[in-house]
Amino acid sequence: MKWGRAAIAAGLVLLLSGCVAKYNPLFVGGGSSTPVIGWRDCPGATHDGVAELGLYAGAAEPTVDDPGELIWHIKATPGNLSKRISIGETPEGFATLLPMTTQLRSGTTYALRTNMSPDDPASGFVTFRPEQLAGGQVVFGNGNEESPSDYRSRDDEDFGCFAG
Repeated sequence: MKWGRAAIAAGLVLLLSGCVAKYNPLFVGGGSSTPVIGWRDCPGATHDGVAELGLYAGAAEPTVDDPGELIWHIKATPGNLSKRISIGETPEGFATLLPMTTQLRSGTTYALRTNMSPDDPASGFVTFRPEQLAGGQVVFGNGNEESPSDYRSRDDEDFGCFAG
């Protein structure tokens, strides 16, 4: 409950200060054969990362409220967060709630919905197609893709990382 109040307070501060993130910190990269879910590092941030993750397929135009059919679901045990997770693998400190039983298919749009804490309804959301990851591209936001170096060079404030 403490995290939920902290997230609400942080959101109110950003809203009232006029600072709004252009993108959420969630991204997918690592190539089409070994896709990895990542959470952008915000300098100086604590308790920052993924605590719960769902991978969805089947929606024509996935949204955070209607992402499609859940095909993989993992959740961290208390006190664990991760900033890098290979799709289909359960990292140490996480439990598998729904194992992934299918391979990612080219031409299919997938949605990732993540939480930073059990109290968050959805703190990260991104859609991607496996072919977008070819050549090492990074996919973020609403299916935006670019090279890892271009992604890293983006202003941290675009992702909600605001200097204190």
